[in-house]
Amino acid sequence: MPTSATKEVLTTREAARILGVSVSSVQRLVMDHALEAWLTPGGHRRISRRAIEHLRSSAPGHQPAARVTPVDGLKILLVDDDAEQREQLLSSLRESARPLALSWAVDASQALIQIERHRPDLVITDLLMKPLDGFHLINTLATEREYADIAVLVVTGLRPADAAQHGQLPSWVTVYTKPVAAQRLVGYVDALLSRQLRALQPRPQRALGRGVCP
Repeated sequence: MPTSATKEVLTTREAARILGVSVSSVQRLVMDHALEAWLTPGGHRRISRRAIEHLRSSAPGHQPAARVTPVDGLKILLVDDDAEQREQLLSSLRESARPLALSWAVDASQALIQIERHRPDLVITDLLMKPLDGFHLINTLATEREYADIAVLVVTGLRPADAAQHGQLPSWVTVYTKPVAAQRLVGYVDALLSRQLRALQPRPQRALGRGVCP
């Protein structure tokens, strides 16, 4: 009897096991048309091994780094399909004195896999990418409750008016127009980490005032 390691047609659960993500993430990738699937006559979703392997082979590597928490650093996912621009942004981020765990993806489908596997604190994304763009990625992050704590910074070559023609961005998304100075990018990262560190600090108790005798 064939196993998930040899089967050519897989269930969503088997696909999730191979990709290293949750079943709900596989279902999301299918709904986003990032992973091709079909329904059986009985209404069960099936995915070809070829589609799984294609997605795995196109997924970028994760940059080696110590596992960090908001206490001592940030996990950052950079999403950009332009290799030169991506390397410039990564180089800028490396100028931070803070410990950072950096990973990257070239479109929204790859980014969703990285997000499920590594759950970054910050996603820095371009907007115009293929096959799935930054608008698609941000919409997923905005509508899924499990991603509510992930900050989003858009770095795009589009002017605000041009970006608005492609889609509406949530008000909580910060947008920088390319080119972005390294100092500005690092400043954003430092400010984000400072806010997270402050949120982790216990609130000081209000000192009791001395009573005044009449």
